[in-house]
Amino acid sequence: MRKPLLLSLLLLIVLPCRAQEGYTHLNLAGGWMYKDALTANLALEFSKRHYNSYEIFGDAYKSNVDDSKNWLVGAAYKPMLTRSRNTFLKLRLGAGIGSNTEHFIGALQAGLELGYVLPGNVVLMLQQKNEGVLRVNHNFRTGLLAGIKIPL
Repeated sequence: MRKPLLLSLLLLIVLPCRAQEGYTHLNLAGGWMYKDALTANLALEFSKRHYNSYEIFGDAYKSNVDDSKNWLVGAAYKPMLTRSRNTFLKLRLGAGIGSNTEHFIGALQAGLELGYVLPGNVVLMLQQKNEGVLRVNHNFRTGLLAGIKIPL
């Protein structure tokens, strides 16, 4: 009698579980872009099957060379390239729309994201970012951001 009861209880606990899926993170990152500029990123990331993820992001950019500022909102897809026990490497592909101090702008983004998972599913990350931006002085930007992902 005990074994069937324990087996039933175990099945009720295990069946609703889905591995590699379901984490949501709040991402906070900041860093330096080439040609003496600063950038900050706030994103909401949704993990999917096989550690791939999607994110909705907001970017702020400020150039110290010509004192230009712009803001972008957009979405990115992040497929997993490689994974080990506590680290992962993802490709990041995205697009955004926004504004600078003068007019509407658009951007395409590509880059890499390296993450280290801490206990509690908190992630420390380094993000290499390349942007092609329309209707700005610096059309191509590249940079490095450091940040943290906080599970929700």
